[in-house]
Amino acid sequence: MYFKTLKALLLGLCIVSVAAVSWVSSSLAGEGNLDQQVQELIQQNRALADRLKQVEQQLNEMKAVPEPSRAGGVGFLSDLEDRITINGLLEFGAAYQSIDMKDGGHEKDSDLCMTTVQLGIAAEVNDWVNAEMVLLYEDPTFDNDETSVDIDEAFITIGNTEKIPAFLKAGKMYVPFGALFEHFPDDPFLDTPLTVMLGEVLEKAVLIGAEWKGFTVSAYTYNGDVEEDSSGDNVIESYGFDANYAFENETYGLDMLIGGSYISNIADSDCSMEGALVGDIEDYVGGADAYFHVGYQGIFLDAEYMAATEEFGHGELYTGSDGNAAARPEVWNFEIGYNYNWWRNLEIALKYAGSSDCGGLGLPEDRYGINFNQEIFDNTILSVGYMYDEYDDNDADGRDTRDLVFGQLAIEF
Repeated sequence: MYFKTLKALLLGLCIVSVAAVSWVSSSLAGEGNLDQQVQELIQQNRALADRLKQVEQQLNEMKAVPEPSRAGGVGFLSDLEDRITINGLLEFGAAYQSIDMKDGGHEKDSDLCMTTVQLGIAAEVNDWVNAEMVLLYEDPTFDNDETSVDIDEAFITIGNTEKIPAFLKAGKMYVPFGALFEHFPDDPFLDTPLTVMLGEVLEKAVLIGAEWKGFTVSAYTYNGDVEEDSSGDNVIESYGFDANYAFENETYGLDMLIGGSYISNIADSDCSMEGALVGDIEDYVGGADAYFHVGYQGIFLDAEYMAATEEFGHGELYTGSDGNAAARPEVWNFEIGYNYNWWRNLEIALKYAGSSDCGGLGLPEDRYGINFNQEIFDNTILSVGYMYDEYDDNDADGRDTRDLVFGQLAIEF
């Protein structure tokens, strides 16, 4: 309103000046200096018109500047869309298995299940602090007990590797023990990698690490669920570390990862080890892992070996039909395959995996498999595969061999 009033006043002043020129022209007719006076008035009028244009331009520029928003937020809440990311995974599976038992019996099973529902939320609190939380629901194949929705992971990361290579993580997390490679659907209790069955450890831990030019090292500590019988104390004394080197050259389509891990108490493994412990352990048994990956022009090779660093004592670990003899569990996993973009990407993977001293853990002695992962839409994968398992003579469930056919539809967002 103020700008419109000012503009009207200046326009009126210009009109009055033009009228004054006309009046002076008529009143001074016949005088000798009439022409000179008229020219001076005309010049003044032109100067006034130029000034009016300048004022109008200044008013337009002032209007173009937005006024401060009283409703807008400040700080973290002002740009939630840029600071918070949400991702999810849904997997629906179908499977059929045929099992030959060592006593000559035969079993068949088939199932449909919503194997995995996962929701992840990550927040960039500021340039140095990030938070992440993962909600997980699992419905294991051939198992009637569905799991509830749990907080699978929740941790805080402090650090900015673009400025300083060091970082710190604290919270509930899967500690970095092994790479746990897998190109097959990892439905729980169906075809979970043997390395996961032996070595996946989910704990409330504190981890420090560093990244520099492809090298990553980390060390962590936590209070495990399995304690030494001799100590009688529930204290923070389990630990581990991981070191690896990653290399990638997009020009040649080459990537590589090589590394190794150590954990001081492999009995804290969540999938199989804790359930196979007969009683207390006298001393902690450590675990070691070595892994290697190479990919070139769509071809890939993954190799991993994981083992306890020493034997569990007599009466500590259930070893199947042998009872509770001393055992040193070890597993390995090899996968080779090719990614072929014929319509959308098709990944073909072949697997050989195996174990030793794992009869009491229910792991196969030898595993062979083939799997096809076909992208049918963006972020939508259809998997179809077959696996054949041969079990140890001391298998806890008395199995001899197993044939498994499975399929899975997975979407990510």
